[in-house]
Amino acid sequence: MELKKYKLGEVADIQTGPFGSQLHNEDYVKIGIPIVTVEHLGERNFSTQNLPMVSTYDADRLKKYSLKPGDIVFSRVGAVDRCSLVEGAQDGWLFSGRCLRVRPYNGIDSSFLYYYLNTESFKSYIRNVAVGCTMPSLNTSILVDVPVWLPDYKEQHNMGIILEAIDRKIALNREINRNL
Repeated sequence: MELKKYKLGEVADIQTGPFGSQLHNEDYVKIGIPIVTVEHLGERNFSTQNLPMVSTYDADRLKKYSLKPGDIVFSRVGAVDRCSLVEGAQDGWLFSGRCLRVRPYNGIDSSFLYYYLNTESFKSYIRNVAVGCTMPSLNTSILVDVPVWLPDYKEQHNMGIILEAIDRKIALNREINRNL
């Protein structure tokens, strides 16, 4: 399998979440469109506990920050190596200003890219290029230049399918163990 070197910004659109001036405390509602924050980034999936929400009006106003399946959401501050993959259940959700959205371009398999971005070597690289001593942080200018090594799309897709199947089996085993 041949790998080709790219910059992350060549294979995905990278967007910072909305700034504080775009979202105020009074915009939050009890029932509405969820906003993913750093605290909701989990292993592959998102935690759905205590999700802040905004009205559909505000979600439409902030549609530039909406999520769709295949997007990858990164922590922009603190644990900058954490990310989660957006699935169908999160379609239309928003992401906060403390996050970055990586949206793979056509020809890039989002599952494969997600797993690549979760390798220990990639995470280590991200931690090393983050800025700030007390609170590491990432921005789009850092992330767009991060090198990634990718095979052709067919290989990405096949490996993504295999890795997803393994993740499903691991999740099933964990559920079985919890019920013992």
